[in-house]
Parts: sequence; structure tokens; C-alpha cells
Amino acid sequence: MRLPLRLATALATSGCVVVAVAAAWLVVRAAATQVMYSQGQQHLAAAAELGAGRLRASGGVALDSITSALALSTGYRVSVFDANQRLVADSNLGTVEADGGGVVARPEVAGALNRLRSSSNRTSAVDGRPYLFSAVRLYRGGEQAVLRLGAPAEPMHDAASRLAMWAAFAAFAAGAVAVVALDRGAGGTVRVLRDIRVLLARIGANEPPGARVRLPRVIELARVASAANRVRGELEDQVGRVTRERDELAQLMDEVGEGLMALTNDARVLRINPAARQLLGLTDVIPFSPVGSIVRDPVLRDLLEASVVRREGRLELRLGERELEVRTKRGTDGGAVVLIVDITEIRRLEAVRADFVANASHELKTPLTVIRAAAETVLDESLPKDLRGRFLRSIEGNTVRLQRLVDDLLDLSRYESGAWRPEKESFALEDVARSAWTELRDRAAARAIDFEIAGRGEALGDEAATYQVFRNLFENSIRYVPEAEARISVDIGSSGSRLVVAVEDNGSGIPAAALPRIFERFYRVDAARSREEGGTGLGLAIVRHLVSSMGGAVDASSIWGAGTTITFTIPRAR
Repeated sequence: MRLPLRLATALATSGCVVVAVAAAWLVVRAAATQVMYSQGQQHLAAAAELGAGRLRASGGVALDSITSALALSTGYRVSVFDANQRLVADSNLGTVEADGGGVVARPEVAGALNRLRSSSNRTSAVDGRPYLFSAVRLYRGGEQAVLRLGAPAEPMHDAASRLAMWAAFAAFAAGAVAVVALDRGAGGTVRVLRDIRVLLARIGANEPPGARVRLPRVIELARVASAANRVRGELEDQVGRVTRERDELAQLMDEVGEGLMALTNDARVLRINPAARQLLGLTDVIPFSPVGSIVRDPVLRDLLEASVVRREGRLELRLGERELEVRTKRGTDGGAVVLIVDITEIRRLEAVRADFVANASHELKTPLTVIRAAAETVLDESLPKDLRGRFLRSIEGNTVRLQRLVDDLLDLSRYESGAWRPEKESFALEDVARSAWTELRDRAAARAIDFEIAGRGEALGDEAATYQVFRNLFENSIRYVPEAEARISVDIGSSGSRLVVAVEDNGSGIPAAALPRIFERFYRVDAARSREEGGTGLGLAIVRHLVSSMGGAVDASSIWGAGTTITFTIPRAR
């Protein structure tokens, strides 16, 4: 039977449309099903690993409780099998003997017993529904067991069918246009459908989506391609935003000076910044390492492990040479955040302050006690005139000593607080040293001290502060040089852009154990002799602050019984 050309063309075109619609439905359904199966197996495998960890740590908890809890938290069907592939617990059935004494063929269970992990897509022997299964082998109570998670495949089939229906609709729209322009529309339709399928498959497989789908001339198909491109763009925007937020958070944690650590729900290290690694003495931390395996201190380890269940925690401890303050806070969505602060310097300053208060109180109490006792004695009208004069001189001497102590304390406080700023002026260093010695000449004359200055140099600094440095050093030397053949010398040299000044005496010297402490406030090698001669114990501390404020450094060397040399540097004037 011969048909008219127009009818034959229409029938042929309709047949092509039907074939194209069916092909689009089948291809998209198959691709979507494959993508969903693949993604479902990935999720099942990850959930099975986590479930296996919880099952191992469950101890003597009943299996039906465990499977029910896992099913509730994961949304999957959870089953447990023994080493003989017998079903012993199922979240849908509880603890069962469902095999009736025999073993039902379950390839995923057998595969997990042989290869640790296995998966399959099949119909369940328990309820007759198609499932995606993922199984993991584990040991519980010394016995082999298999944990299996199953997800119904029916929702995936339905979703794939719906997607295929949309694809079929698009193919039908393209076919309708192809009736009018078959030669131009058929090839473009196939290419667009292929690009859409590839794009959807890449998105479903968590792969880079690739190039955008080119929009065809057919309006209906262009809308589908445009929707696919819009999904692609939104996915890229979301991934980019999440990546930026992650990078910014990582950079912020790395730049913070305090130690920061983020822990997961099971006390594993999710993130740790360099400051925390340094404070805890860690070179490198593998992500998701249990916090108990990287922290050695038992008290700190207990605090960190409990931080994921305790609302807040705080602890101060000594770790090596550092004093640390550790604060923990449980996250609203699980896990915990740990803040580690180095408070070593704070505690050191607190100790220095307490020591300063104690020393200052002791130094002030001694002259005040003498003054009070002498004053009470002088008030006695029957006291002989010569004794009265002696006590009045004692009051005067201790008052002067008290005034010098208060003046030195005020000067030291001014220097340490930063209220004083040194001048920068050029002056002859040997002239300042000679001027300081001239003022002390009367005290030195009683011991016939031989004084000399060697070298010269033009210094750049504060002349008044340098004068006080020399005066304090000379006063210390005068106290400790011998009665006969006493000698004090000043040697001025240069080293690069600095002048090096050495003040040397032949006094009693300083023990090696005391050298590191002589620049501390109120420290005295011979406390009784220093107080007797009017020393406050602050002279060398003032010297250290004055020299460092002018950009120099001070050091001491001594041989016990043979003398002491105090060396300091000061910038040289050009």
C-alpha cells in the first residue's frame, strides 16, 4: 500500500519523535539511577564505617537497641550478622532468628567477611523490597560480626523516573519542533540532551560540572538547558562560597596568637592552628586524630576528652616551661572549641610584683624601725647629751637612707613605666665619667682609691642618665674595694657603631652564682655591708634600665676575691 508522501513523512517523523522520547526517558532514567545508586552507596559506606565504630564501642548494650539507635540517627535500615552470615538483629525486626536455621544468600555479607567491606544492589529476603546494601566487618566481644546498612531503592527509582519524565517531555518538545525543522533540530536536540545528561551525571558524582550547556534554538529545550546551567551556576557559587569561608576561617585560626583547636563529637582533632601546636609541643597533627593520642599530659587530656560532653571547662597547668590556661566550650551542633593561652609572662610579672612589694616593705621597715626607736629614746629627758646626739645622728642617717631609697624607687618606677624618655645628644663620655667621680671624691679620699680613665669617645645619648650610670657604678665599687691599694678604672673603647665602657675595681668580687641576679631590684651579695654603707639595692637595676633605654646593653664579670668589671655599651655619635 502506497502512502502519500506527506503522510509517510508525518508517520516517519512521528516515529522518530516517539523513539527520541523513549530514548530520552531510558537514557536519563538509566543515568540518573546510576548516579543515585553511586551516591547512595557512597553515603551508605560512610554511614556503615561510623556505625561500625559505634558498634565496637557499645560493649554489652543489646543489639536491638544499637540497631534501632543507628537506624534513627542515619535513616537507614541496620542489620547485624554473625560470622556464619546469620541475621541476629535488624532495625525493622529487632533481635531475630530470621533465617530459620539456614543461611540466606547475602553477597554483601559474604563479601564483607572476606574483604572487610562489600556492597550490593538486590531485593531483600526479609521484606522483598529492592535495596542498596553496604556491609562492614568488625569485631565485637572478640567475635566477628558484620554490620549492614540498607537504603530502599524505590525512592531512587521514583526520582529517576520523574527526571526521565522531564527529559522525555523535553525530547517531545524538541520532536514537535523537529517536525517543522527536522534537518536542523534533530542533531541539536541530541547534543543538548547529551550535554544535560553529562552535566547532571557530573553533578550527581560530585565532579566538576565542566562547560555550560549551549542553548539550542528550540525554546522548550533551551529552557531545560538553561535550568541545567542555572543549577550548575548555583552549585559553583555555593562551592565557591563554602571554599572562601573555609579558607578565611583557616587563615583566621592560623593568624591568631592564642592556640585554637576544634574537636569533633568523638573528641577527634578537626582543626588545630600553629599557635596551639607550638604551645602543646606538637610538630604535626594528622586530621581526625583522637585528642587522647596527641596530648601526653593526663590532666589536659581528660579535660579535652570531656569537652565534647561538658558545657564549659577551664584549667591552668604547667606544660614544660610554660604556664597555660585552657578553656573549652561545647559547640551547639556538637564537638567543642578549645582556647589555649600562654600566661607564663603574666604569672612571672605577678611573681615579680609580689617579690617587689615584699622587698620594698622590708627595705622601708628597717630605717623606719631605727628612726622610731631612736626617737623614742631621745624623748627621754634623762638621756645624757652625748647619747642624745648619737641617736639624733642615727635618726638623720636613716632619714637620709630612707629618702635615697624612696628617690631610687621613684626613679626606677619612672624608668620602667616608660614615663622617661632619654635625650639624644652628643657628649664626651670621659668628661661625664670624670664629673661623676669628682662628686664622690670626698668619699673615695678616705680610702686613697687610685682612679684612672683610659680612652675617650663621643657618645650619643642622655648625658644626665649616663652621669647617673657612672655614679651608681662608682658608688658600688667604693663600697667593696679594699682599705689599702684600692683601684677603680674606666676603660672606653669602641665596637662598630657603639662605645664599650668597662668599669673595673679590685674589690671583693661577686660569687659566680650571684652574677645573674645582681641587676635585680633589692638583690645584694653582702646585704649587711650594703645597708651599713647606705646602699638601697636598686643602683644596678637603675643602671640596667638607663643603659637599655639608650639602646645599649650591660653585663658583669667577676672573680671572687679579685674584683668586678661592669661593662655597658652606648651608641657612638657620628
